[in-house]
Amino acid sequence: MLTLLGIQPESVEIDKFGSWVEVGMVLAAIIAGIITILVPLLSRKRKAKKSNTPAVLGYPKNFDWDVHSRLHEILTELRVRTDSARTQLLQFHNTGHFLDGISMKKMSLTHESLENGVSSEMGIKRDLLVSLCIEGLKLLLKDDPKIYLTSSLDDSWCKQLLQSSNVVAFSFLPIRKSNQITGYLMTQWCSWNKADSIDENVVSQEIEDSRVLCEVQLQLQTAKDY
Repeated sequence: MLTLLGIQPESVEIDKFGSWVEVGMVLAAIIAGIITILVPLLSRKRKAKKSNTPAVLGYPKNFDWDVHSRLHEILTELRVRTDSARTQLLQFHNTGHFLDGISMKKMSLTHESLENGVSSEMGIKRDLLVSLCIEGLKLLLKDDPKIYLTSSLDDSWCKQLLQSSNVVAFSFLPIRKSNQITGYLMTQWCSWNKADSIDENVVSQEIEDSRVLCEVQLQLQTAKDY
């Protein structure tokens, strides 16, 4: 029949082969298109999943959870070893400007470890103007881990703040980055019984060691910012 119509059987076979080639090319094009669309989409979803938790909690993507967990561990170890009521890490920062354009120098409590039953100072040590704490900062600049009695300080806003938190004795050291003071590490005692039993040599060594560990962790966080 095909011969009678002037069509050679061989040509039919060739047409079938060509049709399969065309179908294959179409399928290949469809698969390539799907891959082109899906791969970037899946990649974006994976990246979003990795950064989703910090974004939801208001933290930047480069926020290092391990660093800040370790800082809390350092403060807790210092508090336990010195038998103190509070250990704290405060950091200096700029927020806003005065009318003359000068930057407002402030400090905030960023990490804290508390003995059971001791109140936190997180709510009151936030965006504190450095100018309010000049007397205390003068002691900080001595870079001496000695024990200071709150009652022995000159009357000042800083002394009143300590008394309002029932601090009877404290020790603190500056925290540095690139030889610049960026904050301080502090340990506080709120009981005369514990303050009277302080071994100043032990406390001095413990807070010195803790300062070094804090500086290392903060430096790691700084490295994450670049």
